[in-house]
Amino acid sequence: MIRFLHAVLLLAVFTACGPFDNLGVACTTDFRFGLAVHVKDSSTGAFAASGARLLTFVQNTPVDTGTTFGTAYPPGRPDLDALPLLGAGERPGTYRVIVRKSGYIDWVRTGVRVTSDECHVRQVELTALLQALP
Repeated sequence: MIRFLHAVLLLAVFTACGPFDNLGVACTTDFRFGLAVHVKDSSTGAFAASGARLLTFVQNTPVDTGTTFGTAYPPGRPDLDALPLLGAGERPGTYRVIVRKSGYIDWVRTGVRVTSDECHVRQVELTALLQALP
């Protein structure tokens, strides 16, 4: 009977700690983004995410387009300038990343690799230095 109670107690403890994968690792249930792109004006160095849009592609197929899991910030919101654009939500892979903003040349990076561990993607942080259109 004591062994049974110990087994029940252990099961209750493991269940209360959250979801476990096959290796016994406790994973959180939060949603994580694999890409965090800080946007800056290349001439001033100032953060400039307001009005910017993140687009991501895997093998030329759009993944995040600034609507569902990617981020797009409305223009005229300087309070958002220092926030990163987020994408690749819980999706490891190799990405082509584009930051688009009116009045600037598109910023493009290819071969951006987002990896994952047992539970979540590992976030890659980038800084997009946008150049003003001539």
